[in-house]
Amino acid sequence: MKVASTAAAALAMAVPAEAQDRPSVAPRNMQAIAPALASYTDRVLFGDVWVRPQLAPRDRSIVTLSVLIATGKTAQMASHLGRGLDNGIKPTEVAGMVTQLAFYTGWPNAVSALNEVEKVFAARHVDLQSLAAIPPATAPLPSSDGARAATVQKTLAPIAPKLAQLTNDVVFADLWRRTDLSPRDRSLVTIAALAAGGDGDQLTFHVQRGHENGLTQAQVVEALTHLAFYAGWPKANAAIGIAGKVFATKEVAVMTTAQIVHPGQEPKPGPAGYFTGSVSVASPFKGTGDARLGGATVTFQLGAHTNWHTHPLGQLLIVTAGHGWVQVDGEAAKPIATGDTVFISPGVKHWHGAARDTVMTHVAVSEALDGTSVTWLEPVAGDLYNKL
Repeated sequence: MKVASTAAAALAMAVPAEAQDRPSVAPRNMQAIAPALASYTDRVLFGDVWVRPQLAPRDRSIVTLSVLIATGKTAQMASHLGRGLDNGIKPTEVAGMVTQLAFYTGWPNAVSALNEVEKVFAARHVDLQSLAAIPPATAPLPSSDGARAATVQKTLAPIAPKLAQLTNDVVFADLWRRTDLSPRDRSLVTIAALAAGGDGDQLTFHVQRGHENGLTQAQVVEALTHLAFYAGWPKANAAIGIAGKVFATKEVAVMTTAQIVHPGQEPKPGPAGYFTGSVSVASPFKGTGDARLGGATVTFQLGAHTNWHTHPLGQLLIVTAGHGWVQVDGEAAKPIATGDTVFISPGVKHWHGAARDTVMTHVAVSEALDGTSVTWLEPVAGDLYNKL
């Protein structure tokens, strides 16, 4: 008892004074049987780690729930799911997490988790009708995804062609593009699950993908630090070692290179679901390190234009050839021409494109928020465009 008291006293001195005044969240049986563990729970886990500003409470709940689902620890899910909902995770995002983890940790884990989710949703009177619609697979993939798909075809397809097809067509072209989770959150879920399972072979790629999807180095490191309490120190240490190698490589690249994007690189047709008419997208660029900036050169053929859409942090357009239109919802369309610079404010619904009698090219630049730089909406009505 004296040893436990001494340990508890030392622990109290190791955490902030304000944390020592919080009411205990440790279960009664823990307080009675393992008082030192109860003290660690109150003082360190919930009094220090959970309140560290390096990772938002919502993200900490995502990490925790991902670990619990991935490792089949459903007995702990009810309290943490309630905390996660209070921390801002939406019911649709919970459904997205379970679906993502079915692929990365197996269907049985997902089915077991849903039994607990159902109980919490019922207790909180969550409207299940709001979960009935299957989220569309319209989120953009990083520009590096072509290289990933080619690697799968080269290494996996010769041995397991069906698994290669499922990997490219179902997991990445469909699951990873569903909009119930942002690309950033989907990466956070996957990294937490792989780290908890000790799946180091996959973790390197997904830490890289998470960085591309908007997770910063500091957020990944803090997520893995948080994970130590829910998956154990060995799993966290192993994952930190892998992440450290990934970020060391990226830091070298950031310090020693500058991106130079030449005109016409990597041309691709604009997705038909986002544009009307013939559109090509070329010379994509994306910030490295913790930068959130990205964009591309977009060329609209005669009469071609975007759907309505918004950008969480706004968009900059620099017209380099031709002329066309930009329109904010509720306002008259405005003409734009070679040399014009246009800024659309964050969250503002708008469209832009070429006039009916000319090709127009512009450089489009935007920043990502939580891994998302654009939200695509409905097409522009034909009679609206034809009146211009």
